[in-house]
Amino acid sequence: MIAAMAYTELSGSASMAYAEALESVMTREASASSGDGFGFVKKSVTRGDHWYLQHTLAGKKKQYYFGPDNEEIRGRIAQQKARWDEGKADTAQVEKLVAMALAAGCAGISHRAYKVLYAAEQAGLFRAGGVLVGSFAFLAMGNMLGVSWRRDTTATQDIDLAASDEAMVAIPENARPLGDVILDSETGLLSVPMLNPRAHSTSFKIRGGSFRVDLVTPRKGKPEGQQYVRAIQSYAEPVAFLEYLLEDTQKAVLLHKGGVLVNVPNPARFALHKLVVARRRPASQRTKATKDVKQATQLLTCLLDQNPGDVWLALDAALSHPSRKFRDTLRAGIQSLDVGAGLKARLAEIQG
Repeated sequence: MIAAMAYTELSGSASMAYAEALESVMTREASASSGDGFGFVKKSVTRGDHWYLQHTLAGKKKQYYFGPDNEEIRGRIAQQKARWDEGKADTAQVEKLVAMALAAGCAGISHRAYKVLYAAEQAGLFRAGGVLVGSFAFLAMGNMLGVSWRRDTTATQDIDLAASDEAMVAIPENARPLGDVILDSETGLLSVPMLNPRAHSTSFKIRGGSFRVDLVTPRKGKPEGQQYVRAIQSYAEPVAFLEYLLEDTQKAVLLHKGGVLVNVPNPARFALHKLVVARRRPASQRTKATKDVKQATQLLTCLLDQNPGDVWLALDAALSHPSRKFRDTLRAGIQSLDVGAGLKARLAEIQG
Protein backbone atom coordinates (compact mmCIF):
# COMPACT_ATOMS: atom_id res chain seq x y z
CA MET A 1 0.00 0.00 0.00
CA ILE A 2 2.82 2.41 0.87
CA ALA A 3 4.56 1.79 -2.45
CA ALA A 4 1.30 2.38 -4.32
CA MET A 5 0.94 5.77 -2.66
CA ALA A 6 4.57 6.69 -3.22
CA TYR A 7 4.68 6.06 -6.96
CA THR A 8 2.89 4.49 -9.91
CA GLU A 9 4.69 2.16 -12.29
CA LEU A 10 4.87 3.27 -15.91
CA SER A 11 3.89 0.86 -18.66
CA GLY A 12 6.49 -1.27 -20.34
CA SER A 13 6.02 0.73 -23.53
CA ALA A 14 6.74 3.98 -21.66
CA SER A 15 9.94 2.60 -20.15
CA MET A 16 11.07 1.28 -23.53
CA ALA A 17 10.31 4.59 -25.22
CA TYR A 18 12.31 6.45 -22.58
CA ALA A 19 15.26 4.06 -22.97
CA GLU A 20 15.24 4.55 -26.74
CA ALA A 21 15.03 8.34 -26.38
CA LEU A 22 17.98 8.29 -23.98
CA GLU A 23 20.07 6.19 -26.34
CA SER A 24 19.23 8.50 -29.23
CA VAL A 25 20.26 11.69 -27.44
CA MET A 26 23.43 9.93 -26.29
CA THR A 27 24.15 9.16 -29.93
CA ARG A 28 23.57 12.81 -30.78
CA GLU A 29 25.97 13.87 -28.02
CA ALA A 30 28.65 11.45 -29.18
CA SER A 31 28.17 12.45 -32.81
CA ALA A 32 28.63 16.12 -31.95
CA SER A 33 32.28 15.29 -31.29
CA SER A 34 32.50 12.50 -33.90
CA GLY A 35 32.05 9.97 -31.11
CA ASP A 36 35.36 10.90 -29.51
CA GLY A 37 35.71 10.07 -25.85
CA PHE A 38 32.66 7.80 -25.51
CA GLY A 39 32.75 4.08 -24.78
CA PHE A 40 31.41 1.33 -22.55
CA VAL A 41 33.27 -0.43 -19.76
CA LYS A 42 32.23 -3.44 -17.67
CA LYS A 43 33.00 -3.49 -13.96
CA SER A 44 32.68 -6.25 -11.41
CA VAL A 45 31.22 -5.08 -8.10
CA THR A 46 29.66 -6.83 -5.12
CA ARG A 47 26.31 -7.14 -6.87
CA GLY A 48 27.76 -8.66 -10.08
CA ASP A 49 29.00 -7.35 -13.42
CA HIS A 50 27.63 -3.99 -14.56
CA TRP A 51 28.13 -1.75 -17.59
CA TYR A 52 29.00 1.94 -17.49
CA LEU A 53 29.08 4.60 -20.17
CA GLN A 54 32.51 6.22 -19.99
CA HIS A 55 33.25 9.71 -21.28
CA THR A 56 36.83 10.92 -21.51
CA LEU A 57 37.44 14.64 -21.93
CA ALA A 58 40.70 16.52 -21.46
CA GLY A 59 42.28 13.41 -20.00
CA LYS A 60 39.64 13.02 -17.28
CA LYS A 61 37.20 10.12 -17.17
CA LYS A 62 33.59 10.16 -16.00
CA GLN A 63 31.49 7.01 -15.76
CA TYR A 64 27.71 6.76 -15.77
CA TYR A 65 25.80 3.64 -14.80
CA PHE A 66 24.16 1.94 -17.79
CA GLY A 67 22.84 -1.35 -16.47
CA PRO A 68 23.59 -4.90 -15.27
CA ASP A 69 25.44 -7.33 -17.50
CA ASN A 70 22.68 -9.26 -19.24
CA GLU A 71 21.59 -10.03 -22.78
CA GLU A 72 19.25 -7.02 -23.03
CA ILE A 73 21.92 -4.53 -21.91
CA ARG A 74 24.56 -6.07 -24.16
CA GLY A 75 22.13 -5.76 -27.06
CA ARG A 76 21.50 -2.10 -26.29
CA ILE A 77 25.24 -1.47 -26.09
CA ALA A 78 25.73 -3.11 -29.48
CA GLN A 79 22.95 -0.95 -30.95
CA GLN A 80 24.48 2.17 -29.41
CA LYS A 81 27.91 1.41 -30.85
CA ALA A 82 26.35 0.80 -34.25
CA ARG A 83 24.63 4.18 -34.10
CA TRP A 84 27.91 5.86 -33.22
CA ASP A 85 29.51 4.17 -36.20
CA GLU A 86 26.68 5.26 -38.49
CA GLY A 87 27.13 8.89 -37.53
CA LYS A 88 24.77 11.63 -36.49
CA ALA A 89 21.40 10.68 -35.01
CA ASP A 90 18.40 11.74 -37.09
CA THR A 91 16.82 14.79 -35.44
CA ALA A 92 13.30 13.96 -36.55
CA GLN A 93 13.66 10.40 -35.22
CA VAL A 94 14.84 11.67 -31.82
CA GLU A 95 11.87 14.04 -31.63
CA LYS A 96 9.52 11.14 -32.47
CA LEU A 97 11.00 9.00 -29.69
CA VAL A 98 10.62 11.83 -27.18
CA ALA A 99 7.01 12.35 -28.27
CA MET A 100 6.36 8.61 -27.95
CA ALA A 101 7.77 8.55 -24.41
CA LEU A 102 5.58 11.49 -23.40
CA ALA A 103 2.49 9.96 -25.00
CA ALA A 104 3.16 6.71 -23.13
CA GLY A 105 3.10 8.51 -19.78
CA CYS A 106 6.65 9.68 -19.09
CA ALA A 107 7.05 13.07 -17.41
CA GLY A 108 8.11 16.04 -19.52
CA ILE A 109 9.43 19.53 -18.83
CA SER A 110 8.09 22.94 -19.81
CA HIS A 111 9.24 24.77 -22.91
CA ARG A 112 10.78 27.50 -20.76
CA ALA A 113 12.82 24.99 -18.76
CA TYR A 114 13.80 23.27 -22.00
CA LYS A 115 15.24 26.47 -23.46
CA VAL A 116 17.43 27.07 -20.41
CA LEU A 117 18.60 23.48 -20.05
CA TYR A 118 19.17 22.99 -23.78
CA ALA A 119 21.28 26.15 -23.84
CA ALA A 120 23.33 24.79 -20.92
CA GLU A 121 23.72 21.46 -22.72
CA GLN A 122 24.87 23.17 -25.92
CA ALA A 123 27.33 25.26 -23.91
CA GLY A 124 28.97 22.03 -22.76
CA LEU A 125 27.92 22.08 -19.10
CA PHE A 126 26.84 18.46 -18.85
CA ARG A 127 29.53 17.13 -21.17
CA ALA A 128 32.09 18.70 -18.86
CA GLY A 129 30.51 17.04 -15.83
CA GLY A 130 27.98 19.59 -14.55
CA VAL A 131 24.99 18.06 -12.78
CA LEU A 132 21.28 18.87 -12.67
CA VAL A 133 20.07 18.68 -9.06
CA GLY A 134 16.83 19.65 -7.31
CA SER A 135 13.28 18.83 -8.36
CA PHE A 136 14.01 18.64 -12.09
CA ALA A 137 16.49 15.86 -11.33
CA PHE A 138 13.83 14.14 -9.22
CA LEU A 139 11.39 14.33 -12.13
CA ALA A 140 14.02 12.79 -14.46
CA MET A 141 14.64 9.96 -11.98
CA GLY A 142 11.01 8.88 -12.23
CA ASN A 143 11.43 8.24 -15.95
CA MET A 144 14.77 6.52 -15.30
CA LEU A 145 13.20 4.16 -12.77
CA GLY A 146 10.06 3.55 -14.83
CA VAL A 147 7.66 5.24 -12.43
CA SER A 148 5.63 8.42 -12.09
CA TRP A 149 5.66 10.47 -8.90
CA ARG A 150 2.87 12.24 -7.09
CA ARG A 151 2.16 15.59 -8.72
CA ASP A 152 2.72 17.60 -5.53
CA THR A 153 6.39 16.59 -5.49
CA THR A 154 7.19 17.24 -9.16
CA ALA A 155 5.58 20.65 -9.65
CA THR A 156 8.52 23.05 -9.79
CA GLN A 157 9.84 26.08 -11.59
CA ASP A 158 13.29 26.05 -10.00
CA ILE A 159 16.28 24.73 -11.96
CA ASP A 160 19.38 23.94 -9.91
CA LEU A 161 22.65 23.44 -11.76
CA ALA A 162 25.68 22.16 -9.86
CA ALA A 163 29.27 22.65 -10.92
CA SER A 164 32.60 22.06 -9.25
CA ASP A 165 36.20 22.50 -10.35
CA GLU A 166 37.00 19.23 -8.55
CA ALA A 167 34.19 17.18 -10.11
CA MET A 168 34.28 18.39 -13.71
CA VAL A 169 36.60 19.43 -16.48
CA ALA A 170 36.49 22.99 -17.70
CA ILE A 171 34.14 24.08 -20.45
CA PRO A 172 36.30 25.00 -23.51
CA GLU A 173 38.12 28.31 -23.11
CA ASN A 174 36.30 29.89 -26.05
CA ALA A 175 32.95 29.13 -24.43
CA ARG A 176 30.90 31.87 -22.80
CA PRO A 177 30.39 32.02 -19.02
CA LEU A 178 27.45 29.82 -18.00
CA GLY A 179 25.73 32.75 -16.33
CA ASP A 180 25.66 34.64 -19.64
CA VAL A 181 24.38 31.56 -21.47
CA ILE A 182 21.48 31.27 -19.01
CA LEU A 183 20.58 34.96 -19.25
CA ASP A 184 20.39 34.77 -23.04
CA SER A 185 18.43 31.50 -23.13
CA GLU A 186 15.05 32.91 -22.13
CA THR A 187 13.51 36.34 -22.63
CA GLY A 188 12.85 38.06 -19.31
CA LEU A 189 15.51 36.30 -17.26
CA LEU A 190 17.40 38.68 -14.99
CA SER A 191 20.19 38.28 -12.47
CA VAL A 192 18.86 38.26 -8.90
CA PRO A 193 20.58 41.04 -6.94
CA MET A 194 22.31 40.04 -3.71
CA LEU A 195 21.80 41.68 -0.32
CA ASN A 196 25.48 42.56 -0.35
CA PRO A 197 25.91 44.90 -3.35
CA ARG A 198 29.51 43.72 -3.76
CA ALA A 199 28.48 40.06 -4.01
CA HIS A 200 28.03 38.32 -7.36
CA SER A 201 24.65 36.95 -8.38
CA THR A 202 24.28 33.18 -8.58
CA SER A 203 20.56 33.15 -9.41
CA PHE A 204 18.43 34.16 -12.37
CA LYS A 205 14.70 34.85 -12.28
CA ILE A 206 11.91 35.72 -14.69
CA ARG A 207 10.71 39.27 -14.23
CA GLY A 208 7.39 39.14 -12.37
CA GLY A 209 7.33 35.33 -12.31
CA SER A 210 8.46 32.40 -10.17
CA PHE A 211 10.70 30.65 -12.69
CA ARG A 212 14.24 30.58 -11.31
CA VAL A 213 17.68 29.16 -12.14
CA ASP A 214 20.33 28.71 -9.42
CA LEU A 215 24.01 27.86 -9.79
CA VAL A 216 25.39 25.88 -6.86
CA THR A 217 28.72 24.32 -5.89
CA PRO A 218 30.01 22.24 -2.96
CA ARG A 219 30.92 24.27 0.11
CA LYS A 220 34.55 24.17 1.19
CA GLY A 221 35.11 24.78 4.88
CA LYS A 222 33.18 27.56 6.57
CA PRO A 223 30.56 29.57 4.63
CA GLU A 224 32.26 32.37 2.71
CA GLY A 225 29.61 33.61 0.29
CA GLN A 226 29.58 33.12 -3.47
CA GLN A 227 32.38 31.10 -5.01
CA TYR A 228 33.89 31.49 -8.46
CA VAL A 229 33.86 28.19 -10.37
CA ARG A 230 36.51 28.26 -13.05
CA ALA A 231 34.97 25.35 -14.95
CA ILE A 232 31.86 27.41 -15.79
CA GLN A 233 33.45 30.89 -15.58
CA SER A 234 30.66 31.97 -13.24
CA TYR A 235 29.90 32.38 -9.55
CA ALA A 236 27.85 29.76 -7.69
CA GLU A 237 26.29 29.48 -4.25
CA PRO A 238 28.20 27.08 -1.96
CA VAL A 239 25.97 24.29 -0.61
CA ALA A 240 26.97 22.02 2.27
CA PHE A 241 27.48 18.32 1.49
CA LEU A 242 26.75 18.75 -2.23
CA GLU A 243 29.91 16.78 -3.05
CA TYR A 244 28.11 13.62 -1.87
CA LEU A 245 25.78 13.99 -4.88
CA LEU A 246 28.45 14.91 -7.42
CA GLU A 247 30.59 11.87 -6.66
CA ASP A 248 28.13 9.47 -8.36
CA THR A 249 26.04 10.61 -11.32
CA GLN A 250 24.08 9.10 -14.21
CA LYS A 251 22.93 10.16 -17.66
CA ALA A 252 19.27 11.08 -18.16
CA VAL A 253 17.21 12.72 -20.88
CA LEU A 254 14.70 15.47 -20.15
CA LEU A 255 11.71 15.09 -22.40
CA HIS A 256 10.64 17.98 -24.60
CA LYS A 257 11.16 18.49 -28.33
CA GLY A 258 14.46 16.73 -29.14
CA GLY A 259 15.33 16.09 -25.50
CA VAL A 260 18.15 17.39 -23.32
CA LEU A 261 20.94 15.08 -22.19
CA VAL A 262 21.91 15.85 -18.59
CA ASN A 263 23.75 14.34 -15.64
CA VAL A 264 21.72 13.67 -12.50
CA PRO A 265 22.81 12.30 -9.11
CA ASN A 266 22.57 8.64 -8.23
CA PRO A 267 18.89 8.37 -7.14
CA ALA A 268 19.69 6.66 -3.82
CA ARG A 269 22.24 9.32 -2.91
CA PHE A 270 19.79 12.00 -3.97
CA ALA A 271 17.16 10.60 -1.59
CA LEU A 272 19.51 10.40 1.39
CA HIS A 273 20.86 13.87 0.70
CA LYS A 274 17.28 15.21 0.65
CA LEU A 275 16.78 13.93 4.19
CA VAL A 276 19.82 15.90 5.31
CA VAL A 277 18.76 19.04 3.43
CA ALA A 278 15.24 18.90 4.90
CA ARG A 279 16.49 18.88 8.48
CA ARG A 280 18.92 21.75 7.84
CA ARG A 281 16.35 24.12 6.35
CA PRO A 282 15.27 27.06 8.53
CA ALA A 283 11.69 27.28 9.83
CA SER A 284 10.88 29.80 7.09
CA GLN A 285 11.39 27.02 4.52
CA ARG A 286 9.11 24.46 6.14
CA THR A 287 7.18 23.92 2.90
CA LYS A 288 10.38 23.11 1.02
CA ALA A 289 11.53 20.82 3.83
CA THR A 290 8.25 18.89 3.63
CA LYS A 291 8.70 18.51 -0.12
CA ASP A 292 12.28 17.27 0.41
CA VAL A 293 11.06 14.52 2.74
CA LYS A 294 8.24 13.52 0.37
CA GLN A 295 10.69 13.20 -2.53
CA ALA A 296 13.11 11.18 -0.40
CA THR A 297 10.30 8.91 0.81
CA GLN A 298 9.04 8.20 -2.69
CA LEU A 299 12.52 7.50 -4.04
CA LEU A 300 13.52 5.25 -1.16
CA THR A 301 10.25 3.32 -1.33
CA CYS A 302 10.73 2.76 -5.05
CA LEU A 303 14.40 1.78 -4.74
CA LEU A 304 13.79 -0.57 -1.82
CA ASP A 305 11.12 -2.26 -3.96
CA GLN A 306 13.20 -2.42 -7.14
CA ASN A 307 16.87 -2.54 -6.19
CA PRO A 308 17.62 -2.22 -2.46
CA GLY A 309 21.32 -2.78 -3.08
CA ASP A 310 21.57 0.73 -4.52
CA VAL A 311 20.26 2.12 -1.22
CA TRP A 312 22.73 0.11 0.84
CA LEU A 313 25.65 1.31 -1.29
CA ALA A 314 24.53 4.93 -1.00
CA LEU A 315 24.05 4.51 2.75
CA ASP A 316 27.52 2.99 3.15
CA ALA A 317 29.00 5.97 1.29
CA ALA A 318 26.98 8.43 3.39
CA LEU A 319 28.06 6.89 6.68
CA SER A 320 31.67 7.14 5.47
CA HIS A 321 31.28 10.87 4.86
CA PRO A 322 33.97 12.86 6.72
CA SER A 323 31.42 15.21 8.28
CA ARG A 324 29.94 13.94 11.54
CA LYS A 325 27.20 16.57 11.21
CA PHE A 326 26.18 15.07 7.87
CA ARG A 327 26.14 11.52 9.27
CA ASP A 328 24.19 12.44 12.41
CA THR A 329 21.65 14.51 10.46
CA LEU A 330 21.13 11.64 8.03
CA ARG A 331 20.57 9.15 10.86
CA ALA A 332 17.95 11.42 12.39
CA GLY A 333 16.28 11.91 9.02
CA ILE A 334 16.05 8.17 8.36
CA GLN A 335 14.65 7.41 11.81
CA SER A 336 11.91 10.02 11.32
CA LEU A 337 10.63 8.46 8.07
CA ASP A 338 7.17 6.90 8.02
CA VAL A 339 8.40 4.16 5.67
CA GLY A 340 11.55 2.18 5.20
CA ALA A 341 11.73 -0.31 8.06
CA GLY A 342 14.40 -2.16 6.09
CA LEU A 343 16.41 1.01 5.76
CA LYS A 344 16.20 1.67 9.50
CA ALA A 345 17.24 -1.91 10.22
CA ARG A 346 20.20 -1.61 7.87
CA LEU A 347 21.23 1.65 9.55
CA ALA A 348 21.08 -0.02 12.95
CA GLU A 349 23.15 -2.93 11.60
CA ILE A 350 25.84 -0.60 10.25
CA GLN A 351 25.92 1.41 13.46
CA GLY A 352 26.18 -1.77 15.51
